Amino acid sequence: MTTSDRRPGELPVLILAGPTGSGKTDVALSLARRRSAEIISADSRQVYQGLRAGTAKPEGAWVPTPQGRRYVVQGVPHHLLDHVPPTDPYTAGDFVREASTVLDDLQERGVPAIIVGGTGMYLRSLVRGLAPLPTGDPRLRQELSDRARREGRAALHGELSRVDPAAALAIPANNLQRVVRALEVYRLTGRRLSDLQREGTRAAPWDFVWCGLRWEPAAAQNRLEQRCRSMAEGILAETKDLLAQGVPLSAPAFQSLGYREALAHGAGQISREEFEREFFKQTRLYAKRQWTWFRGEKELRWLDVRSPFHPEEAADGLQGQWV
Repeated sequence: MTTSDRRPGELPVLILAGPTGSGKTDVALSLARRRSAEIISADSRQVYQGLRAGTAKPEGAWVPTPQGRRYVVQGVPHHLLDHVPPTDPYTAGDFVREASTVLDDLQERGVPAIIVGGTGMYLRSLVRGLAPLPTGDPRLRQELSDRARREGRAALHGELSRVDPAAALAIPANNLQRVVRALEVYRLTGRRLSDLQREGTRAAPWDFVWCGLRWEPAAAQNRLEQRCRSMAEGILAETKDLLAQGVPLSAPAFQSLGYREALAHGAGQISREEFEREFFKQTRLYAKRQWTWFRGEKELRWLDVRSPFHPEEAADGLQGQWV
């Protein structure tokens, strides 16, 4: 859809992007309340049930609505949040399919949409289309997974850095599922996953406005450190609960930031101090990769924010761009 195709009063889809800890959730809630909008999460970890503290999932509840059960936060319906079992994989293809269904429904009902999240691959796949990727090869996946167990995940990520540096920059070493998939695509096609993703297929039929929140680096680091400290106890508790429920160590949910380190601490492999230090380190590296990814989005309009952070003020600054 182009601007001229919109119905009177119809808003484009707002994408509110940026690194973890930048304040996107609170600003999106403020904007949603002002415009009677609904929110679609583009966060590859917040989709999982049982991961609240470690993913900073906004606190809400599943409630009945005329459109069915919805996860509602402060009166605002959210989509693609808290709906995937921790044992199930969730891919960019899943996100595009589900997000497209939600956007069709919202457009039909005349409800504005805000997509908020930091998983750049999801956003790019939705806006520009999914690349035609090969189907999985179970034997090759098993070979790569076995190598990761023998040599460590860092070794597998190192190979990805050599053959596809852009994909390695976007994919954390701890995310074995995505590292294996990127290497699988390269071995099966001889082409880089990052190149195929840039090519895409066909553009989405909606009109998008990209916005993001940008912090001065020192302030961003301070926010991240405080955020990680506040999350630590919750991650340890959630990890213990998931294990008690029978969730296996290999579950995709445990690839989320902090949970691998929590498993190591629970197994007596690292101390509490080491857990917190490693969690902050991995979160900082992840945020750096996100910054690099989003800087490549030419259409993204940045709003500079600073401490003390006031979400309502940030929403004021973005509202004029969402037209």
